[in-house]
Amino acid sequence: MYSNVLSISNFIYIASAIVLILSFIVKKKSLDVAGKSIFVLAFFVEFLYFALRTIETYQKGYNYLPVTNAFESFVFFTLCLGFLQTIIIKKTSNFIVLLSSIVISATLLALSIAGFSEHIEPLIPALKSNWLVAHVITSFLAYAGFAINFAASAFVLYTSKRYSDKITGSMSFGALLSLMFTAFIVSITHSKPFAVGIVFWVIISSMLFVLGFILKPYEKKEWIEKPLVFGFVLLTIGVITGSIWAKYAWGGYWSWDPKETWSFITWIVYLINLHFIRKKKSVRFLAYLGVIGFVCVLITYLGVNFVLPGLHSYGSN
Repeated sequence: MYSNVLSISNFIYIASAIVLILSFIVKKKSLDVAGKSIFVLAFFVEFLYFALRTIETYQKGYNYLPVTNAFESFVFFTLCLGFLQTIIIKKTSNFIVLLSSIVISATLLALSIAGFSEHIEPLIPALKSNWLVAHVITSFLAYAGFAINFAASAFVLYTSKRYSDKITGSMSFGALLSLMFTAFIVSITHSKPFAVGIVFWVIISSMLFVLGFILKPYEKKEWIEKPLVFGFVLLTIGVITGSIWAKYAWGGYWSWDPKETWSFITWIVYLINLHFIRKKKSVRFLAYLGVIGFVCVLITYLGVNFVLPGLHSYGSN
C-alpha cells in the first residue's frame, strides 16, 4: 500500500535532474539551489519508503532489515547513494549531483519494471545474523562512495581538453546509463539486449561527449579522493564483517566464492588507487583509476549476483 512512495521519490529525483540540467543552460544560481533541494527531498521520500518497508517486515515477525533480496538491495543502494550525496550536497559540483540523480532514477526506473519480487519473505537460517546487517550496510555504503568517485572521475575526463579523455569519460558513464536503460527497454519490448544496449551506449556517450565541450574543465581532486577513501574504509569493514558472518553461517571465514574473489579484487584495485593518491598523482590519472575501480564494483555486484553461481547469487536464492 506504500509502494507508490518509491515511485514518488523517483519522480522527484527525475525532477531534480531536469532542474539541474536547466541550471546549466540558463546559468541561474536559484536553479542550482532548487535542483539540489529537490534532490534532498527525493532522498527523504525514498527513506520514508524504506522505513515503512522495515516496519512492515518487523510487523510480520521477521525481525530483519529489508536488504536481502534483489529488489531490496537495489533500493538500498540508491538510498545509500542518496544519503551520501545529501550529506555533501552543499560542497559538491552540481554536475556530480546531476549524475547521482540520473543513476538513482535510472536504477529505480529499471527496477520498477524488471520483475523482481517485492514480497517480504522469511530469511533462510544462514541469513539470520546481525553480521548480515553490518556486512550489507557497510558494503552498500562503500558502493555508494565508489559511485560518487566514479561520477567525479567521469566528469573530470569528459570535461578534459584531451579528446582521448573525453571519449573515455563519455563512454564509461554512457555505458553505465545504457546498462540501466537497456534493462528498462528490454523488459518492455522483449527485444535483444545486446543490440538495444549498443544503441543506447552510442547515443548517450555521444550526448555526453558533446556536453563535455560545453562544460568547463573540472580538475578538483577532492571529490575523487574523499569518496574513494570513504568507500575503501567501508569496503574493508564489509569484507571483515562478511568473513565473520561466513564463519558463523557456513563454518569458514573464506571460501573463494565468486563474490568473495571479486570483492578481494575490488579491494586491491582501490588500495592501489589510495597508493597513487598518496603519491600525489595528477587528477587525470586518478580519474582513470576511478573508472577502472567502478568497473570492478559493477562486476562484483551485478556480474556475481546475477550471472555467476555462488552463495551470493540472487538466482540461486
